[in-house]
Amino acid sequence: MKLSLTAKAIAFSIALGTLPAMAIGVSNYISASNNYRQNAIQSQESLAFSLADKVGRFMFERAGDIRVISRLPILNNPEGTKEITQQQRQNVLDGFMRIYGVYDSIAVMDLSGKVILRTTGETSTNLADRDYFKEVIRTKQIAIIQPRKSSNGEVTVHLAAPIINANTGKMIGVVRARMPVKSLDSILNEKIFNASQQTQQVGSSSKEYHLISSDEKFFAAREAEQVGRDAKEDFASFVKMHAEKKMATAIDIDRLDKSEQLVSYAPVPNTEGMPELNWSVILAEDTKSVFAGQQQLITNLLLGTGITLLVAGGLAVLFASRTAKMIQQIANAVASSSTEIGATVEQQERTTTEQASSVNQTTVTVEELGAASRQSAEQAEASAAGARQALELADNGSKAVHQTMAEMSTVRDKVGAIAEQIMRLSEQTTQIGSISDLVADVANQTNMLALNAAVEAARAGEHGKGFGVVAGEIRKLADQSKKSAEKINALVNDIQASINSTVMATDEGTKSVDYGLRLAQGTVESFTGVADAVNHVFLNSQQISLSAKQQAVSVQQVVSAMNEINLGAKDTAAGINQVRVSTQQLNQVAQQLQAIV
Repeated sequence: MKLSLTAKAIAFSIALGTLPAMAIGVSNYISASNNYRQNAIQSQESLAFSLADKVGRFMFERAGDIRVISRLPILNNPEGTKEITQQQRQNVLDGFMRIYGVYDSIAVMDLSGKVILRTTGETSTNLADRDYFKEVIRTKQIAIIQPRKSSNGEVTVHLAAPIINANTGKMIGVVRARMPVKSLDSILNEKIFNASQQTQQVGSSSKEYHLISSDEKFFAAREAEQVGRDAKEDFASFVKMHAEKKMATAIDIDRLDKSEQLVSYAPVPNTEGMPELNWSVILAEDTKSVFAGQQQLITNLLLGTGITLLVAGGLAVLFASRTAKMIQQIANAVASSSTEIGATVEQQERTTTEQASSVNQTTVTVEELGAASRQSAEQAEASAAGARQALELADNGSKAVHQTMAEMSTVRDKVGAIAEQIMRLSEQTTQIGSISDLVADVANQTNMLALNAAVEAARAGEHGKGFGVVAGEIRKLADQSKKSAEKINALVNDIQASINSTVMATDEGTKSVDYGLRLAQGTVESFTGVADAVNHVFLNSQQISLSAKQQAVSVQQVVSAMNEINLGAKDTAAGINQVRVSTQQLNQVAQQLQAIV
C-alpha cells in the first residue's frame, strides 16, 4: 500500500522530532544507569565494610570486658578480699553482666576446672573439659571460641581469660563469659537501619547480613533459618572472595530462595591484642531491589519519548496539511496550463506535417531522376571496371606464365641434381653391400676360430674351462654378426631396387618439364594478344563513364537542395513533437502530484 505525500511528511516530521530525543534519552539512560549501578555497588560495599568493622570493634570491646573481669580484686587478690563473702562476689559478677548487657553467664574456675564463682542462673560445676578452659591453661592468654550452640539452644560466643594473682604473678584460675550471638544481631540490624535512613534509598531495609565463622558457616543472619548453613553452598562466589580475604562484590544466586542477589564480602578486621577471629561478613540484597532505580529511569525515558512523539506528531500533522494544500493548488495550475499548451502544439504539428509531405513528394521525383543518372554512370563504370579487370588478368596471366617457365627451369635443374645424387647413393649402397659381405666372412672365420678354441679348451681340461666359456661367447657374437650382415645385405638390395625406380622416374620428370616449357611459351604469346584487345575496350568505357558522372552530379545538386528543405521541415516537426511530448509529461506529473497529495 502506497502512502500519500501528506502521510509521508507526517512520518518524516515525527521521526525527525523523536529520533534525536530518543538517541539522547538512551545515551543519558546508559550513562545514568551505569552511574546508578556503580553507586549501588559502592554503597553496599561501604555498608558491608562498616558492618565488618563494627563486629571487629564490638569483639575488641568484649575482649576488653573479659580482661577487666579477670583483673577484679575479688578474683586476682584472694588474700586481700577474704572478708568479702561468696554472695557479695556473685553480686559483683551479676552487676557486671547487667551493666554490659551482652552476656548471659559468667563463671570463674580454679586451675582444675572447678567452678568457684558464677553468676545467678549458671549451673555448671566443673568446666575442665571445655575448649576455652584448655586454651587459656595452655596459652595463658585471652581466648575467644568460635560460635556454637549452647545447652540452652542459643548460638553463643565464649570468651575466657586467665586470672593472674596480683601479688605472686601466677595464674590461679580462669574466668569465662558467654555472649549470645543475638547481641551481634541487634547491632547489625541497627547499623543497617541507620544506613537506610541516611541514604533514604528504596530497598535498603531488604539487605540481608550473614556473619561467617572460621569454619565457613553462618552463625548469625537476618533470616534465622540460615544459621548453621554452609556459606559456600548458599553463595558460589564466597569461595573465591573468602580466599582473597579482601572486599569484593559479585552477582550471585542465593541457592536457598533461588533469587539473584548483589553479594558484598568483607573480612572482619583483627585488632592487635586480641585473638584472631577469622570471621567475615556477607551483605546480600535482591538485584531487583538494588537496581530498582534503573526501572524508574526506563519509565522516565519512555514517558519523555511518548510526550515528544505526541508533540512532534501534532506539529507534523499541522505542517503537512498546509504543505499538501499548497502543493495541490500548484498541481491544479500546472495541469490547466499544460492542457492549453498541448492543444496549441497539436495544431502547429499538423501544419508542419502537411508542409513536410509536399517537400517529400518533390524530393522523391528529383531523386528518381538522380537514380537514373547514377545508374547510367554505374553501368559505364562497371564496364570500365570489367575491362580494367580483364586487362589486369591478362597481364597477371602473362606474368604467371613467365614465372611458371622460370620455376619449371629451376625444377629441371633440381631434377638433374637429384639424378646425380641418386647415382652417388647407388655407388655408396654397393660399397655397403661389399662391406657387409666382408663382415659376414669375418663372422664365419671368427666362428670357426671360436669352435677350434672350444675344442682346445676341452682338451685342456679344468684349466681350459674359463677359456672355453669365453670361446663360446665369442662364437655367439660371431653368429649375431653374421645375421646382422645378412640383414644389411637384404636392406642394401631393397635400397638398390628403390634407387633404380627413382632414376627412371627422374628421367620421365625431366621430359615432362621440357614439354611444359614449350606449352608455356605459346601461352605467353596468346596473353599478349588478349591484353591489346581489352585495353581498347577499357578506353571507350572510361569516356562513357565520365559523361554519365557529369549528368549525375547535376541531378545530385538539385536533390541536395530539396533534402535541405525537407530536413528543415522535419526539424520543425520534431521540435513541435518534442514540445507536445514534454507538455504531456508535464500534465502526467501534475496528475501524479494531485494523486499523491
